[in-house]
Amino acid sequence: MKKHTEDSKELLRVIRNWQAIEDKTIASARELMDKTDNPIIKMAMEMASHDSEKHKVMQQMIIDNVTKEAVHLSPDELAQLAGLLNEHMEMEARSMALANEALEKSELFMTRYILSYLIADEEKHHDMMNKLLDDLKAASVPTSVSSRF
Repeated sequence: MKKHTEDSKELLRVIRNWQAIEDKTIASARELMDKTDNPIIKMAMEMASHDSEKHKVMQQMIIDNVTKEAVHLSPDELAQLAGLLNEHMEMEARSMALANEALEKSELFMTRYILSYLIADEEKHHDMMNKLLDDLKAASVPTSVSSRF
């Protein structure tokens, strides 16, 4: 059985390689944005760039969680986070209702495509927030270090 330090080194190598790919994606998307005047291409490349930037932030949190103090939440922090996530999910539900209403009223292909994308993205966010809340509550707020053992 491997030692956890060896597992951590391999995990860090993989995450850092992944970050390098995200850097290339961001650079490529920005390069294409600069070369075109087409609003559809610009929008798609901006979405890809922002998505990769978000991934890098999350990947860095993984690296910091492994190389520095593990992330943890106190019961008070969990309650505060749960409250904020619930408020956020309520706002997303209102956004999804408006997006669905707009989709019903739209006729143009590109408008319908963008609205469908936004609806799918909001649904994904809603599902991820629910999963985060459920997982945090079920885990009784362990640190990532204690959850490895």
